[in-house]
Amino acid sequence: EDEDEDEGEGEGEGEAEAEAEAEGEGEDVSDGIMTLEKAVKEVLHYANLHSGLARGLKEVCQSLERGDAQLVILAEDCDHDEYLNLVKALCKEKGVYLIKAPSKADLGKWAGQVKLDAAGDPKKSCGASSIAIKEFGEQSEGLAFLLEYIKENADTLDADAD
Repeated sequence: EDEDEDEGEGEGEGEAEAEAEAEGEGEDVSDGIMTLEKAVKEVLHYANLHSGLARGLKEVCQSLERGDAQLVILAEDCDHDEYLNLVKALCKEKGVYLIKAPSKADLGKWAGQVKLDAAGDPKKSCGASSIAIKEFGEQSEGLAFLLEYIKENADTLDADAD
């Protein structure tokens, strides 16, 4: 019942709440010059708010097979070559762009896989070797930057160039 109400009239209110949350949590995103890392953080934050992320090998592969994935982010420090090869091959087969993140720990934090203590500081985090973005959420400066980055670097992002 609550979901139906949220989809109806309260869409503007939900967006305002999401923007307020983004401003509170992602202060470093809006400071200074936009970088690829800041853009990825912002896009993952908004996608997480809109339940648009697939985390882990099973969810990422399912999302790619169904054709839901719009972008895949893979950790550079993933220690299983089979895992890397599978995700890269599925991305190439489905024509989905692949971006690399510096580490599993960072990718997990960016995707919201963090438990916070009472003060709001990260207490425990869970790494993620890969994440698929199924729904970007709302338009943002980070999304615009990321889409422009993809457009400029399409030939180097392991996409199937048709």
